[in-house]
Amino acid sequence: CGQFEALCPEGLCPGWNVTLKGEPTSEAKRFEINFLCDRSEEIAFHFNPRFTESLLVCNSYLANKWGKEERATSCPIEADEPFQVEIYSDEEYFHVFLDGTKVCQFKHRTEQLNSITKLQVLNDVNISSVEITKKAFM
Repeated sequence: CGQFEALCPEGLCPGWNVTLKGEPTSEAKRFEINFLCDRSEEIAFHFNPRFTESLLVCNSYLANKWGKEERATSCPIEADEPFQVEIYSDEEYFHVFLDGTKVCQFKHRTEQLNSITKLQVLNDVNISSVEITKKAFM
């Protein structure tokens, strides 16, 4: 059960790029990447590929409740197949790329982007690397 957590006190949004390389475990059902707000443990962005359903689910958990789910019905990640997921944020959206292909974008639902300081990876995935880099604005 791969667990990863990184703290980025100056904030992960906007302009940061998170690249995660990993491989789902063979019995993998799902995993999730969460961008959390530091003090409240609110989830500004919840990215949840579900292999058994071939589904990508994006959501947020704010003010003690889950928001409206946004779904993409193709999930290019398969159990036992290595993958790379890249999540980049600008002023308006989180942009998600899988193996270089854009799969979804998620509009920011929290006003305080700089309060998003924690990155968390949960569940059925073996992580080979996580890179967090600042992207230069064009």
